[in-house]
Amino acid sequence: MPQNVPSDSIAAKPPLDRFTEEILAMRLPTTSWILVLAVLWSSTSFVRAESKLEEAAGLPEGLSKEIASVVDAKGQRVIDKSGAVCSVWLAKEVPTKANFKPTLNVKYPFAPGELLGVLQVQAKSKYTDFRGQEIKAGVYTLRYGQQPEDGNHVGTSDLADFLLAIPAAVDTDPKPIEKFDALSQRSAKTAGSTHPAIFSLLPSEKPVEKPTLTHNAAKEHTMLSTTISAKGGTKVALRMVVIGKSGE
Repeated sequence: MPQNVPSDSIAAKPPLDRFTEEILAMRLPTTSWILVLAVLWSSTSFVRAESKLEEAAGLPEGLSKEIASVVDAKGQRVIDKSGAVCSVWLAKEVPTKANFKPTLNVKYPFAPGELLGVLQVQAKSKYTDFRGQEIKAGVYTLRYGQQPEDGNHVGTSDLADFLLAIPAAVDTDPKPIEKFDALSQRSAKTAGSTHPAIFSLLPSEKPVEKPTLTHNAAKEHTMLSTTISAKGGTKVALRMVVIGKSGE
């Protein structure tokens, strides 16, 4: 089965890497090097000192039996200095598109509407989705979706891959929600708005050995990198912005 391996068009080193190489090739005084390295350090993604991961053992209450039966009971909880923020559990096995090849804006081999996992938002966490919409404490399903190319979402993300959160109370069947309008309308109930509650999915070159948490200080994004099992025994690397919003 295919994995979300970057296409040839994005196989080149990321801009920061190329920029770093150019900087390193320059001959600068020692004091200038210290400043340059400090800037590079702050611009790269690192684990935030006040954020960490811990195992979330057991699924949360509020899921239908059908949803609970297809989700792995071992999840990951994001904790900051104030306490638990959110927890994520992934589906045990997810179908992927046959012969999938990544494009410039679609990196993941899932069909829109596919159930990928479950999200629990903790009380008093002041949690928001990628658009900055407040999400109340509770349990939500996470389904894969793609940002429409209709001109109404310019600036949200250069990538089309997203997870849409739906209140578990109204999403009880693990089968894909194939119609975009139905998926969008159900997700809009999460924030009580007219727009679905979304979480950005970023490219990830290969499956990770264990879930990790990284932080992009420049964008104020905290990312959960993990691996989801695909049908056929393969693994798909998943990188989700669990904390942070777009810069639009």
